[in-house]
Amino acid sequence: MNKVIIFIHILLFCLTASAPTTIVLNSPVFQNAQNVFLAGDYNEWSTNKNRMTFNEKWTVTVEMNREIKQQYKFIVDGKWTLDDFAPKENDGRGNVNNWLAPLQKETSSSSLTTTTSLIASSTTTSFTTSIPSSSSTNPGTNPTELPGCQNYNGKDSCQGQQTEYDISVEERRWQTPSRNSSDYVSSYQDYSDLTGYASFEYSNDRKSAVVTVKAFTRDPNAVVLVSFNGGAATTTNTFQATSDMKEDLTIKLTIANTVQSLTLDPLNFLWQNNVVNSNFDGTKGAIVELLGWPYKDIAQECVFLGKAGYTGVRIWPANEHIQTDKWLGENNEINNWYYVYQPVSYRLHSRMGTRDELRSMIQICRSHGVRIYADAAFNQMTGGGNDVLDHRNQKGNFCETWGGKEATAGSPYYTPNWTYKINQNTGKRAALEFPAVPYGPSDFHCERAMTAWQDPFQLQFGWLSGLADLNTGKPYVQERIADFLVDLLSIGFSGFRIDAAKHIGPNHLAKIFSILKRKLGGSDLPSDFIAWLEVLIGGEKDLLCCNPGPYNWYTGNDELMKKAGLSDNDIYKVKMWSADYPKEMPICGNWILPPSRFLVQNDDHDQMFGGSPRDMQSFGSVLATAKDVNSHRNFEVNLFNRRDHDWKFRAILSGFSFTEKGAKGFPDGKSDCKIYKGNQSSCNSVPRAQAFVAESCGYFNGGVFKSNSYSRVHRDLKIVNAMRNWMGLNSVGPSELGLPSHCQ
Repeated sequence: MNKVIIFIHILLFCLTASAPTTIVLNSPVFQNAQNVFLAGDYNEWSTNKNRMTFNEKWTVTVEMNREIKQQYKFIVDGKWTLDDFAPKENDGRGNVNNWLAPLQKETSSSSLTTTTSLIASSTTTSFTTSIPSSSSTNPGTNPTELPGCQNYNGKDSCQGQQTEYDISVEERRWQTPSRNSSDYVSSYQDYSDLTGYASFEYSNDRKSAVVTVKAFTRDPNAVVLVSFNGGAATTTNTFQATSDMKEDLTIKLTIANTVQSLTLDPLNFLWQNNVVNSNFDGTKGAIVELLGWPYKDIAQECVFLGKAGYTGVRIWPANEHIQTDKWLGENNEINNWYYVYQPVSYRLHSRMGTRDELRSMIQICRSHGVRIYADAAFNQMTGGGNDVLDHRNQKGNFCETWGGKEATAGSPYYTPNWTYKINQNTGKRAALEFPAVPYGPSDFHCERAMTAWQDPFQLQFGWLSGLADLNTGKPYVQERIADFLVDLLSIGFSGFRIDAAKHIGPNHLAKIFSILKRKLGGSDLPSDFIAWLEVLIGGEKDLLCCNPGPYNWYTGNDELMKKAGLSDNDIYKVKMWSADYPKEMPICGNWILPPSRFLVQNDDHDQMFGGSPRDMQSFGSVLATAKDVNSHRNFEVNLFNRRDHDWKFRAILSGFSFTEKGAKGFPDGKSDCKIYKGNQSSCNSVPRAQAFVAESCGYFNGGVFKSNSYSRVHRDLKIVNAMRNWMGLNSVGPSELGLPSHCQ
């Protein structure tokens, strides 16, 4: 904090009976104060009277008359300064700020305490018979924003070894505008007063399930009514689903005696999914990573994938995330690729398609013997400053401003970073809130930059790349993540890659797996289930892999999962992504875990964009940057020809290439400047390219590297037959795969 000392002067009128009153300073100009003191009278300014305390705001409780007029000024750097956010008047001696408290109601309680707030000119007074309540203000008359180019950065940073926010941060929850607000959007529903989600609990045989609706209201006395499948709205919040149910389950919540409501996304169940017939029943195989492919294209591609003998497809995160048509991102491109890794909610509506399109694609692929695996990103939510609010930041002599972004399903979401306005619903500055989950401010770790990658404390509690770090040690957060994973499996996914697992921590992730198992009925995880953990290894191999300890992801993680109730069969299904393949494996000099517990691949999507410490040197090839088709093909063929280790899962990256100007968007049409509503001359466009091309022979279309195109590496016949040989299948020719005869 700056060295600013504030003296508050209180001038009393209408001398009447006094009562304890808590003075609260919410005005933004007080945020940088080092000390604040409440003075006795106009002529006596004493720094030893009524020192105020700071916890989000300055407060002090004093005896004050029931009707008072307060006048105050404060000192900044030794000079008298007025609060420009509050009303001012000339009292005959000069300009002062003023504030008039309302006449207090009579009460027989001897312990009456009032809470008042010095913020602009309008406040309310609340009564309690115990401790002073939080200040309650009329948001419509609060100071609307900080002066100049100031913002609220740093106000939510950790202090020392602090990891969690004080529960008082929840006072800044419920930021979504109500229906009668000028900035209301219909997709916000009534998140201003009502949030909720559906929780699953399957029976042991997974042929029935109990769905429990968990609702949260701004008014603690509100009654929530629930309607299942269009039925009558009642206070019953559970639904018994059985295996004869073939349709989606629909759920609508309503606050009794109001029109406020919330419609949840439809739910599906495990027994509704098509049976997958394939070699090894999902316990061994090749997984194709179709990065950036729209769901409709993947559905068409699954005909080829099934014929070729691929076990499955991994897609980018399926949940709602950032998307915009108004603001340019890095490299002046629109909708950078990493937006898909910045979740807004767990609603299954992403850049690649809607929930209905996702479900349709999964069922089509399953019918062709192809499983679908999700990329589960639940270490974090969006980055600070990526939200629906207005933002600004001082850059030299220029005040840079930018507005809010949208989300793929239209849900609201909030972060405090770079914001400068007071929220009109709460009367307070912005806070972390994701109503469509729902997550509130206390569900996150306090903001902590990461500077030491070999420090397990920072790895687990730091904000990775500035992304809002979920408090995955909190029981509610663990339960909510587990319900998200159950929803993924219920809609038809067969497993998932866990993004940024290294930053979740073995202890927290083991607990989440335990809850997932419980919600799936308590028996062993499904026979074809797998998960693989992304644990990037730089210079911290001893901490993460080789030496025993609480942050060991090999034997240490296994021990924690076993302690959490997972069986040996369950633990075997949890694989490690082999960050040490192909150059450094085994990273510890010997196999701490057997090779069958690892998933291996040549290049990965982080390497495409230069964001990975993984070092392959001459032992592998990154197609997007090396642009060498022949070299890349040889490494992919070698991936399947190797018999030196018993890897059960091997992955192929079928990504895309970049434009000549940039490498941040991808060619699905959502990074095409045609959709940008700003000055298109300043936008670096990534034109739309077709992902599914039925006659493609692989490697773009003709074996020659091409810019701004989907690579389709998995269609190369040499790679297909190397994979089939590893799987114990016969070699095939173009006609058997539905390819043109020139594909060799």
